[in-house]
Amino acid sequence: MAGSTLTHRLDLPAKLGRAGFGLIVTAFLALFALVALSVAAGDMLGFFSFLLPCTVFLLLLCMARPMSGAALVGDQRALLSASLVIWTFLLVSEAVFSHPGTTEQAVSGHFDKTAYYQAASWILSFFALAFITYFRPDYLRRLFSGPLKWSTIFAIIAAGSFVLSPVPSYSLALAFKLCVIVLTLHAIAATMTNQAEVRKLFSWLLLGTLIATVAGMASPFFAPGPAFEQGRLGWIPGLSGTAGILLLLSILFLLLDKNLWFLLLAGYSMVAMMLAGGKGGIVASFLSVMMFFMLLKRARQALAACAVFSVIFFLFVLFTPLGTYLQNYSQSNNAGTLTGRTNLWKAVWPDIEQQPIFGHGYRASRFVSAEVEGAFAEAGHIHNAFLEVLYNNGVVGLIPILVMSFYIVNNLVWIIRRPAPTRVRYYATASLALYIHLLLWGVTAPTFGGTPDNRFMTFFALLLVSIFLRAQSADNYQAFTYGDRNP
Repeated sequence: MAGSTLTHRLDLPAKLGRAGFGLIVTAFLALFALVALSVAAGDMLGFFSFLLPCTVFLLLLCMARPMSGAALVGDQRALLSASLVIWTFLLVSEAVFSHPGTTEQAVSGHFDKTAYYQAASWILSFFALAFITYFRPDYLRRLFSGPLKWSTIFAIIAAGSFVLSPVPSYSLALAFKLCVIVLTLHAIAATMTNQAEVRKLFSWLLLGTLIATVAGMASPFFAPGPAFEQGRLGWIPGLSGTAGILLLLSILFLLLDKNLWFLLLAGYSMVAMMLAGGKGGIVASFLSVMMFFMLLKRARQALAACAVFSVIFFLFVLFTPLGTYLQNYSQSNNAGTLTGRTNLWKAVWPDIEQQPIFGHGYRASRFVSAEVEGAFAEAGHIHNAFLEVLYNNGVVGLIPILVMSFYIVNNLVWIIRRPAPTRVRYYATASLALYIHLLLWGVTAPTFGGTPDNRFMTFFALLLVSIFLRAQSADNYQAFTYGDRNP
């Protein structure tokens, strides 16, 4: 035993050297290619805007020390931290490297330069994960074990369906990001061992959601044209709902730590939510916050939250462009069709029935305005989580989403109904409230099963948390989920 351990340690430097040399060469080649493309396109400012967040990502990755001696001989903490850094970088990539574009440009394959920077950030994340996996590949053996295997199954279905898409290269690129996300999810799951690491996961989720919210609020002020359009701050899809996720996470940490900074963060999320003016996101946020306190059996706090939410909402209606936007909306014909969404659902349903099993290809809904007669201009997606999955990946894709939803709800309700430590109860209740938020918001937006953005990644994180918390509370479920490994 001792001899084998010593041999393993002696082999590590050579192994590390080969992998490190290969990674450095690949990174320099990729960097040279990006610089050359940026110079050729005259977009050095855009390149440095890409380089800055990537540099921060690499610095955080180095601070996690995934290749330290302790990590290489079995310490899970550094590997968990590195995996969470990769996870957060993927979570914010859509917001930090946001890019404009029309359906016509997407169909023709002409994307804004920022789209290529965004794709480069996914590739960078993949190389970082591959580097870690080279030394600790254990989690790869569990890709098809336990409830978390359904995330792998969905990723495989999405990746395989790109051939059905009107623009296969677009679907394949997003499927690649989805696969990196799922691999990172399994890497995190393999290194979580106690409840403190559930908190760490929620902390990084809070940080990533905060960055996505700040980027979403800031981008209209740097884009050409007015910051407010038709009474709303820019036209950032999903900003109100994302701010709702930030609100729930802020309330969770406020209850855990009693730190007033989280109260300020909750206030900021309310401001972002109201200025963005997303009706579905605001309603889902309000109801999910109420459910959070009701599940904790804190009726007074639920009433107080309801009062605060209502006062803030009416203040924004009275003194910000949100009031003008809502007034124009109520006087238009869009109110009866949920801003044309019900018409879109009717238009796409015959296409769903034509290819009900495998759908039209992962994220084929990006081109629905060009492909489906009767769809409104620049729809971008189906504006409903379950119809989004049915249109893109059919019944085959919907089944894993439904199974994962079942595991989330079943596990969390099981924990909430039983005596549990206060922190575990907070984690389970907040997770269920976040799922309710995604579910309600998913009536009018593709919160899961579509674009692999912060919303879908939150869904995956809730699946992992629900599995882990139940596994710690029930030995039989632990064996079912992890086999011989203790979580």
